[in-house]
Amino acid sequence: MSEARATIYTVARAAGVSAQTVSRVLNGTGQVSARTRAAVLAAIEAQGYRPNAVGRSLRASRTPMIGMLVADVGNPFYARLHRAIERRLAGSGYSLMLMNCDDDARIEHRQLELLRSYRPTGLVIVPSVGSSLTDARLQEFGHVVSVSRVLGGVHVPAVVTDEADAVAAAASELVAYGHTGIAVILGPREASTTRAREQGFRTAVDSHPQARGLVRYTDGTRQGAQEAAEALLRAHPEVTGVIGFNALVTEGIVSALLTAGRRCPEDVSVIGFTDAGWMTLHRPAISVIDQPVEEMGALAGRLLLDMAAGQSVDPGPHVVPSTLVRRGSVAPPSMTKERRA
Repeated sequence: MSEARATIYTVARAAGVSAQTVSRVLNGTGQVSARTRAAVLAAIEAQGYRPNAVGRSLRASRTPMIGMLVADVGNPFYARLHRAIERRLAGSGYSLMLMNCDDDARIEHRQLELLRSYRPTGLVIVPSVGSSLTDARLQEFGHVVSVSRVLGGVHVPAVVTDEADAVAAAASELVAYGHTGIAVILGPREASTTRAREQGFRTAVDSHPQARGLVRYTDGTRQGAQEAAEALLRAHPEVTGVIGFNALVTEGIVSALLTAGRRCPEDVSVIGFTDAGWMTLHRPAISVIDQPVEEMGALAGRLLLDMAAGQSVDPGPHVVPSTLVRRGSVAPPSMTKERRA
């Protein structure tokens, strides 16, 4: 057969595979067994098929762009993360393409399909709740780093913070001030971040026999957190200390206190997770687990650049510690009785 008539489809028929499998062999993406790869290469030679991609390296066949898919573009955490990664990539020749999935696995799939068509050099991903991503799927995007959330069974470098230890420290802080009824209002139950923070909370509470801990799950939004906090305060008036899952959840908790006519910290002490500008404007300022967002973004960017340059990278996880910032929103629960006397 002449070279002019050879196509990817004639190669696929000759090798007894799909055209998609031939494409994977040509582009170096996805998982293909050694036997199948050999059959495809033999068919390419026999058919005289010579696409432009033959002989080009994987790196050369990709565009100088890094994709970034986040769970909720409305969360300030992701805006800070995007900026930090963009700064780290500055001057490298790579652009950063931001995409959002609204924490929906179906939207995540569609967005990744669109991103794949651009043949990016790499991907930064915050996996959605319920994500079904696999190693084979992620290989299609070149070099991949996950941030904040991790996926079980997926082997890519992950940049995270010490969530369990950080929330344990916050819970212990409330216990040290004399709080015995404490609660944590978390995000989606299935998220790895929720599981890690809940583990830290329960570990701290269990180590203090006098304390009782309550856990509530939300969608991670301000509105969801406000509704959960209002219900919690009505059902459990003994709760005098609350920890928030993220900046939006913390905002919802504070709003719930205002709606219920409860004062912070006189009636309820509050500790947030991930600092936000409004927290220092609140009176008193909100104590917070300061998540190192900028450091996490810079590290994710560096890992991608290293991998794109052919350097070996520790598969991780890469842990960047958080810090408990003490402000004025935590006080002994006895202040309530003293001020009302």
